[in-house]
Amino acid sequence: MRAEEVLELLRGVENPFTGMDIVSEGLVTKVVVEEDKTTIYVAFARNTPVHPFAMAVNWPIQARIVRDMVKVLGGKLGYFEIVDDTTLQRYYPLEDEMEV
Repeated sequence: MRAEEVLELLRGVENPFTGMDIVSEGLVTKVVVEEDKTTIYVAFARNTPVHPFAMAVNWPIQARIVRDMVKVLGGKLGYFEIVDDTTLQRYYPLEDEMEV
């Protein structure tokens, strides 16, 4: 699958806070398709104020976005990672959320 096709699938993921899709909103900053994996870079850290309260409020929204990304991409891509483009933190949905 090409990066453009991955982006098109991700347009189906909505930010529950803004109601916009995550691609149009700019939360997906880069998609790297390699032979054995696809890496999707997201701008979570950049868009979260560095304050404990803001981080606590944003975490459930980010977790929901990651869960929805896995639902949209699961079964269509082989192995893929979701990585923050600033901190390089990898986001993993809970195991029960990975069931599609």
